[in-house]
Amino acid sequence: MNTPPLGFGIVGTGMIAGVVAEAIRKAGNATLAAVSSRSQENADRFAVNHPGATGVQGTEELFRRADVGAVYIATPTVAKEAIALAAIAAGKQVLVDKPFLNLASLRRMTDAAAARGVLFMDATHFSHHPRTALIRAALPAKIGTPHSLHTTFYFPFSDRDNIRFNPRQEPMTALGDMGWYSMRAIVEYLRPSGPVTQAVTIPQRDPASGAIIQASGLIAFASGEVSTFDIGYTAGTVLMDLDLLGTTGVIRLDDFVLDWANSWSFRDPENLAGYYHRTAMGTRKDMTFIPTPSETPQEVSMIENFARLATSGTPADQAAPAKATLQTQEYLDALWKAAQA
Repeated sequence: MNTPPLGFGIVGTGMIAGVVAEAIRKAGNATLAAVSSRSQENADRFAVNHPGATGVQGTEELFRRADVGAVYIATPTVAKEAIALAAIAAGKQVLVDKPFLNLASLRRMTDAAAARGVLFMDATHFSHHPRTALIRAALPAKIGTPHSLHTTFYFPFSDRDNIRFNPRQEPMTALGDMGWYSMRAIVEYLRPSGPVTQAVTIPQRDPASGAIIQASGLIAFASGEVSTFDIGYTAGTVLMDLDLLGTTGVIRLDDFVLDWANSWSFRDPENLAGYYHRTAMGTRKDMTFIPTPSETPQEVSMIENFARLATSGTPADQAAPAKATLQTQEYLDALWKAAQA
């Protein structure tokens, strides 16, 4: 018997909510039932662009709907915990946009979801690209044992009216917005087994708002791995570089967050999804490109994976996403603490 599509409700009507609404539409096992905003007008304006969805005012009405089995939360960070806990209490599966307020707040959400028997997942798209799993599987043969990782993630952005420049709504500002992906790359690729032993963050702040707009730093682990990062809005271009160094080689990506070929920001099929590999005394001409194509955009894969886990995943399968989220936030919290020193 076929499992019916998982009905989603969205809390929030911003840009990223629109991206995920489109991903839900394209997913083969999900459907968008409703969208919620504090304003009925905003909810209706969003819903009209997504046929089949109903606009509702407030989250209580959304959580009462029988056609909403899952909720995607795309609100400012300071509001996420309360909304997620209410959704979980209502028995909804929850997909929450990153980042989170802190590890303690995140634990309250993941613990509540586990106790209620619902799925908790963060909305990090690149984790769901087939390339991520393929790289992990190839590590022993390509680079031996990974020991260090460097990531760079920049978007040119200077709109001081945007929430990214509002520490009251997004306390970590660019460190949370951009640094999340560098810390998630550690979870996905470097995979340390020990706790954080050192964290260094050198932030640059916007003088008007106090928001972090650029940061560089280092994080090290008891198991010996080290990662450096450079993130922000100030490079004047988009950079999404990743270098994963092992004992026998290096893997490099230049689009580790949003693949050039088929993500919501970029649709350039001539820029194939994949990764570069170099080993021994190889020079630039000896670098090998290994394609990892996917016809499904990574944000659509995220929705399909979420719906599959929510409807038919084993308890162990359902616990894995929350573990990855907690690890990512733990590392981000260490960097945030270092940034306040």
